Amino acid sequence: MGYCIEMTESNFTIKKENFDKALQSLKDVFVPENMTCYDYVNGKKYPHFSWVDIKTVLESKKLGEALEEIRYAPTYNNDGDICDVEFTGEKYGDEEIFFNALAPYVESGSYLCFEGEDEDTWKWVFDNGKVKQI
Repeated sequence: MGYCIEMTESNFTIKKENFDKALQSLKDVFVPENMTCYDYVNGKKYPHFSWVDIKTVLESKKLGEALEEIRYAPTYNNDGDICDVEFTGEKYGDEEIFFNALAPYVESGSYLCFEGEDEDTWKWVFDNGKVKQI
């Protein structure tokens, strides 16, 4: 079950001076009162991010920890900025929700390209604090 994806190309930057704000924005997605996505299994309500350990994200002290938990392992440059990420998952999740939370802190011109199991391709483009899927 689910839709398998693979990251094919990326250029993704978050400057270290934006780490704390980006982390807080990502954490805000996981606060139960803020969660808008739920799955229902046998009539029981579960957070839509069932594959993410919400506690790990909420207790993360560093942005990198939270990114790894949502399946995006960061690479850092010599200045300590995140200069790229690697998708470590297997299936499509809630990228739109996560990327919208991070977008204000991602450098314009950043992008992430994916290919799905049916050879469909798409690109997430970050520009001026926004993200869009092409």
